[in-house]
Amino acid sequence: MTATDAAKRVRYRVTQFVRGATARVDAAELVHARALLTANAYRLFVAMPVDAQRHSLNVLHALEQQGAAHGDLAAAALLHDVGKLAADASGAPIRLWLRGPFVLAEALAPALLRRFALRDPQRKYRFAAWVYREHPTIGAFWAYDAGCSQRTCLLIALHQSALPAHASENEFTSQLRALQAADGSA
Repeated sequence: MTATDAAKRVRYRVTQFVRGATARVDAAELVHARALLTANAYRLFVAMPVDAQRHSLNVLHALEQQGAAHGDLAAAALLHDVGKLAADASGAPIRLWLRGPFVLAEALAPALLRRFALRDPQRKYRFAAWVYREHPTIGAFWAYDAGCSQRTCLLIALHQSALPAHASENEFTSQLRALQAADGSA
């Protein structure tokens, strides 16, 4: 990543932080989300902090504008970050003030974040960093337990994974690319 790319990414993330701090979700949006999710999956969605709900709804809206948000992809859009809730049990929930530094560390010093992260709930912030890094996998398992389809779970699990350049284009890879693009711009 070039210095210019890193600066753009940091600028985008700072803007995302400001939007998160002022995030709101209205009742109609919650009704819409409820219509797209199983009852248990909806419980996961509303357990997320408002800024995370707002982000997920923004991802969904971006996909809807492309005509791509239905079924599995819509559910994945709403739940792609739900795994971050796993840090709550450690006493260091990944709320906006903590997510910001993790995002910046991931953009500017990913090796440092990787070394800092520990899978030990007793090490609050280090565990939160581990959850931040592993939230796609955690969220996929939770979504599966909540009754989501295997495709939804796979989209959640892979939403931050780079597709190989030689990956064949099919319905799944198209959905994953759309989810990743919407997540990166929402």
